[in-house]
Amino acid sequence: MGVHVSPNQYPEAMPAFTIAMDNAALKLSQEILECAKGLDEKFDDVVAKNDALQIFKTGAEAYLGMLPQLLEGQVRIEALLKDGVSRILQSIEQTAKSSSADSEEETLNKYQKLLAHLDQREFDQLLAYVPSSPSVYRAQCIARWAQPRYAIDKQFTPLTLLLDQGEEAQGERYQKDREFHDLRDVLKAVDAAKDPVIVVTGAPGSGKSTLLRRLELDLASMALRSGNPQEPQTIFLPLNAFGQRKGEIPDPATWVAEYWARMTDGLSGFDALLRRPLILLLDGLNEMPHTSHDDYDDRMAVWKTFLDRLVRDHPHVRVVFSCRTLDYGSKLTTKDLPRVPQVEITPLTSQQVQDFLELYSPQNAQAIWNQLKDSSQLDLYRSPYYLTLLIKQASDGKIPEGRAELFTGFVRAMLKREIDADNPRLRDQDLFQSRDQKRIGQWQTIYELPARGQLFNALAAFAFRLQTQSNNGDGGDKSQVRVDYDEALDSLSEKIADEQQQENLLSAAADLQILDLPGDDVLFVHQLLQEYFAARYLAESIDAASTPEKLAELIKLAQVKWLEADIKPSVQDELKTLAKSGTLPDLPTTGWEETFMLAAAMVAVPDEFLRSLANVNLPLAGHCAAQPDVTVPDNVRQDLQQRLVECSRDPATDLRARITAGDALGTLGDPRFEVRQGPLGRFLQPPMVVIEGGMYAIGSDEGVDEDEAPRHEVHLAPFSLGRFPVTNAEFKCFIDAGGYQDQRWWDTPAAQRWQRGEGTGKGSRDNWQHWRNRFKNEVGLLARTAEEQAWTEEQAQLWQDYCKMADEAFEAMLLERWPDQRHTQPAYWNNPAYNAPNQSVVGICWFEARAYCTWLSAQTEQCFRLPTEAEWEAAASGADGRRYTWGDAFDVTCCNTLDTKLRRTAPVGVFPSGDTPPQVGQDGVADLSGNVWEWTGSCYSPYPYKADDGREDASVEQARVLRGGSWLSSPGGVRSSVRVNPRPDDRFNYIGFRVLCSSPIE
Repeated sequence: MGVHVSPNQYPEAMPAFTIAMDNAALKLSQEILECAKGLDEKFDDVVAKNDALQIFKTGAEAYLGMLPQLLEGQVRIEALLKDGVSRILQSIEQTAKSSSADSEEETLNKYQKLLAHLDQREFDQLLAYVPSSPSVYRAQCIARWAQPRYAIDKQFTPLTLLLDQGEEAQGERYQKDREFHDLRDVLKAVDAAKDPVIVVTGAPGSGKSTLLRRLELDLASMALRSGNPQEPQTIFLPLNAFGQRKGEIPDPATWVAEYWARMTDGLSGFDALLRRPLILLLDGLNEMPHTSHDDYDDRMAVWKTFLDRLVRDHPHVRVVFSCRTLDYGSKLTTKDLPRVPQVEITPLTSQQVQDFLELYSPQNAQAIWNQLKDSSQLDLYRSPYYLTLLIKQASDGKIPEGRAELFTGFVRAMLKREIDADNPRLRDQDLFQSRDQKRIGQWQTIYELPARGQLFNALAAFAFRLQTQSNNGDGGDKSQVRVDYDEALDSLSEKIADEQQQENLLSAAADLQILDLPGDDVLFVHQLLQEYFAARYLAESIDAASTPEKLAELIKLAQVKWLEADIKPSVQDELKTLAKSGTLPDLPTTGWEETFMLAAAMVAVPDEFLRSLANVNLPLAGHCAAQPDVTVPDNVRQDLQQRLVECSRDPATDLRARITAGDALGTLGDPRFEVRQGPLGRFLQPPMVVIEGGMYAIGSDEGVDEDEAPRHEVHLAPFSLGRFPVTNAEFKCFIDAGGYQDQRWWDTPAAQRWQRGEGTGKGSRDNWQHWRNRFKNEVGLLARTAEEQAWTEEQAQLWQDYCKMADEAFEAMLLERWPDQRHTQPAYWNNPAYNAPNQSVVGICWFEARAYCTWLSAQTEQCFRLPTEAEWEAAASGADGRRYTWGDAFDVTCCNTLDTKLRRTAPVGVFPSGDTPPQVGQDGVADLSGNVWEWTGSCYSPYPYKADDGREDASVEQARVLRGGSWLSSPGGVRSSVRVNPRPDDRFNYIGFRVLCSSPIE
């Protein structure tokens, strides 16, 4: 390199040098000047005396003369960087070993300080460094996940462990066990020998991937701090790279081994690693690239085979997957692996949202919360990811209207940050024009991004292409897509011809924290960002569609089937093949749902877009129209509402499609519940069905349950009964009106004590004491109960331990689990399985149900109350004494029971075949059988029923009657005559209520 090369020796090279002057030399010289400055004194002297770019511009001969010195400086820089990487990793190791007395967060802060001064190039070299020992590998894991972008506050990451009862369990397969805030604690709680595989589930933005990364960081730090060689090794792998490059399905063991070899050349081989404690962290089970549902099942099959071998041959290995829903995780079970516990990331409660705001945005917390608390957007912000985005944009206390504005604000903030830092890539006029730069902060529309340059236009087209190629041709989950670098360049070539410009764009997008460039791969930093940019492209394409045919072609991306005749297998066929503990699978989705939701806010004419969308995916159109940032004309909204009502009630529509329509209807607003203003504020008028007065036979002499006998007649005055159980949307009006705080609605001494929080945990404590005493005193009862209810070994062992526990310790445990406290909302109000607007409200005790009725009476100036059990049964069985509300034979498609296998409450009214027979001029009563047990006003007393024997006295403090059965009931449990006797303060996820109006019928 010391030999001087003259271009005169190669005159034919001169034109090439001249052409390259503004391209290669500019790139090389700028890179050297910017990245090398300050690292090498000798090279700095050269640059100070001879500016590299100017040297080149003076001519090729002078440049070539300078090139050896430039290359020598570059080599020296790279050597220094490599040496610096080694020192940084050593510093991380030393920090861990010297921090044994510090808290984990204090140690993490030290790690972050060590890394804070690194620029992107140095950081890339650190991550590309090949570790020479397990401790260096762990230090590298710490460096990788200690970045601020992966930060997580565990107090705002509530985890619920769901134990797997197995496929043949009666009832819910996954049963709630305990709550945690650290995945390490979950791993300790789950027996590694019996359950070596667990799955972390959660919605997009809930933090699944971040949790797995933090687990690897924590375990690496623990190992370095303890110095214990038996601490488990970890391998983190994103499953969106599984088989991405090739059409064939890789062997998982080979795939993991090849990754380990690439990352750790020179360390123990993967086979050796399997013989010691190892935890595989496999992120995104639902994101494996696949071409069809069958292809996805094939990929699951190879993982199941891999897991079987691990369970059988490598007892020291554990596997932690992440995925969106329980459905994916349950597919992992095999004969040798019959159970896979799940860890659900539960949404933040309203109080946790407030606490998060107070902690991370103390100056604006109250202003932000005041806008959120009564807003339809609150559910969006029940995750740290979304809350963090919100806080960054709400510096003035004003929140974005919806998700599209939220993500637009994020991109704008990142753009301003890089411009303020004078990012050289944003000086490229092709990517980002100077005229756009001047407009930063002076946006003309809510969703505007710089449009003159190629940067954001190309990113939108790139995201849309990724969405299109994911699961192409088979719908499904359009997950976050990872492509290799060359494939990304090829995709960008449709918008940008020059390869150097393509590379600049990828780098600029990485600087903006929009794209991630790990190794030779390219992907969006978060799936939601991929969907946001795809939505921008979709919205622009819809606006530009010049004909109805072109618009229809775009809308067709979201097309779904909903008629029962068009969907195979049918609900009945699915139920025949499902295991006892199985869950009825949802209908396939298109994978475009989130993208269309975001695009709905950004299209120029949303009403035309929604009308077209409703023709191919009515529920999605309803959800789009319900968003706070989508302006919908009243006539369009009303049309969508009416069509959703009809779809949810159409027996020719598949049950699952009716449920989807019912959910969308609740979100958009159900017109069957008339919005009214009363003296105490807004309320929803429940639709009522008139029940004629007369003689009705109640009870049963079948001999199924003794308390149903004898069958006898009662005379009833006419009344009106709620057509549906009270919904969450209705009950929310009571909460918003301060119903829990207003003493007027709590009209008995027991109700008033409950409202004040006195003894509210006593019912649950007494129930557990009751069963403990029975298990202790009745030989064999615990074993029989465990078998009948398909308890896990852990649950059975837990009750055995309870029986051995000292009485004082057991009582203390019960008091800690169920303290006496004041309640201000139903027990499952924030649980997404039960809190959709059109679902029946659950977790309601008898006192809460009566308080609502009293409040509704004040709002309407009519007499609303709970029905007596005689009135309830008269409505359910009718004058003809039907065994079920629809007739005498059970039909699994007529109501929501255990056999329907929904495993949750359904939107009201989606089982039209289960309605009571309609009378002339009015509808039947819906959902009396199944869905939720319903409170009546009656005390649980023996038959025959006598209304004047004190059983209807609200002040009597004894068990009250529930009627109708629920989603957890067997077919026999939803007969019209069934009656059960809970405590009035019981609040379970299968208990709701409906109202009766006894005012004179006009």
